[in-house]
Amino acid sequence: MASTGTQDDFYEAVGAASVAPLWRQVSGGAAGRPATLPPHVWTWETLAPLTERAATEVPMEDVERRVLTLRNPHRPTEGPGTLKNLVGALQTLLPGETARPHRHTGNALRFVMHGNGAETFVDGKACLMEERDLIITPAWSWHAHRHDAEGRIVWFDALDVPLYRHMGCAFFEEGPPPNLPPQTPDAAYETGGLMPVGDHRAKPYSPLFRYTWASVLRALEAAPAAADGSRRIRYVNPATGGPAMDLIDCFVLSLPRGRETVPYRTTSDAICVVAEGAGSSQVGEHRIAWQRNDIFTLPAWNWIGHTAAEKDTRLFMVTDRDALERLGMLREEVKE
Repeated sequence: MASTGTQDDFYEAVGAASVAPLWRQVSGGAAGRPATLPPHVWTWETLAPLTERAATEVPMEDVERRVLTLRNPHRPTEGPGTLKNLVGALQTLLPGETARPHRHTGNALRFVMHGNGAETFVDGKACLMEERDLIITPAWSWHAHRHDAEGRIVWFDALDVPLYRHMGCAFFEEGPPPNLPPQTPDAAYETGGLMPVGDHRAKPYSPLFRYTWASVLRALEAAPAAADGSRRIRYVNPATGGPAMDLIDCFVLSLPRGRETVPYRTTSDAICVVAEGAGSSQVGEHRIAWQRNDIFTLPAWNWIGHTAAEKDTRLFMVTDRDALERLGMLREEVKE
């Protein structure tokens, strides 16, 4: 067929028709590989005074939750994500304060960083909050907080809300909750290999809402060490052996002092809280240092290695690994 106009005319006609030539579109990443972001560190030295000021200067009567969101300077400012599928934050309560009940479609977790004695209520079940405990609030579960003990308490929040918003599936509902059925105590699930008979498999999350740090330490002590001396455990649903919540996967990594872990890379993102100790991480071309209660990102597809500077160094890691695995998008490599 003979041409009836110039190439410029053709591209104008293409644009006017709301279509685009694939041959003019740029593929993502060099040589077809995913583009990588640099890591970012939020130090506790900077964060702690801000949580204290928030507690004293921002009355709970004026806000739904006293939360400081971790905004990643290496990501676009639009949207709530600390990483593409995860948002991290710090939440603070003073003695005598409560946070009203609500529920939402995104999964959420609370990792206690400072203070003890508060409670999170998950579908009516009271979960004590002690330092380094993990409390999960699965998607669409009712949850609230109350602090009747002494001293300020601060915990790390992580949610997969960015993923729900991107997919147009984010919903939110304020309390009070309806009459909730009684819950089986967490103690019924804390003995490995044994659990009560019930319909736990019908739920896409763990019936165990509180994972104590003491149980984590026992599991790490019993876990075999990898070739590089590190030990890693996963927070699992005792009914299925899968992740504690769908779409979010949590781990604790215990590091030997002075010895770098074998480098790896993955298409999943991670946010880390330094639970104990101090050290540094090589993330792509960047070397970052961290210590207790610092928070840092491990963006996808960077080569990553960790080195502990102190004995008993442990990292709590929250990732979107399960979401990517379910979508068939998880790719992981380890350097030989």
